[in-house]
Amino acid sequence: MVIWSACNRKREGLWQSWVAAVLLLGLAVPVQADIYRWVDDDGTVHYSSTPQPETSQRERRIYDSEGRMREILPAPMSAEERAQAAAEREQAERDLEATQRARQDRAAREQQLRRAYASLDEIEELRERRERSIAGNIQRSEAQEKTLLRERERIRRQLDGANEGSPLADRYRAELEELDARIARERQYRRGQRDRLSAIHERLDLDRRDFQQLVMNGRE
Repeated sequence: MVIWSACNRKREGLWQSWVAAVLLLGLAVPVQADIYRWVDDDGTVHYSSTPQPETSQRERRIYDSEGRMREILPAPMSAEERAQAAAEREQAERDLEATQRARQDRAAREQQLRRAYASLDEIEELRERRERSIAGNIQRSEAQEKTLLRERERIRRQLDGANEGSPLADRYRAELEELDARIARERQYRRGQRDRLSAIHERLDLDRRDFQQLVMNGRE
């Protein structure tokens, strides 16, 4: 019995020694952890397993347990940098919106031109018709002014032969004022017609250019 108890104690001691060795071996295995590199205000470089709170406003580099850099955490932007970044984002959004509107306007303009004209020749035909119409209006107005001027000259001679201060002289003066107003209106009408013709040429020139670029893709 004594021999058996001694053997049991010996086995128990060996078992405890083996367990202790296993635990020590486990503790000897290096734990994989990130290592943080940071620089303080004095320029001193530090390494630690946890990031330093006071370095939150600086760039931080993270290394693995073997010393290889795994990640760089950039320093947060300053208030001025954040404001500039926000302004740049807003400008980029405005530029994008402007580009989208320009694309939509281009598509709408192309559709408008396709509905209005079948070819460049049709634009020139429309130009000629408008020119003839306005030229006719101007010629009729000039003829009307000539008639009014002749009538004005006739009444002027009658006024010269009438007694000064008589009712007849007053009537001639009133007729002359009316004729002068009608002559002024005819001249103003012709100026408006010429301005209208200039605007038509400008618009048709633009239509021709856009039709060639948008519809015909720059072809003649």
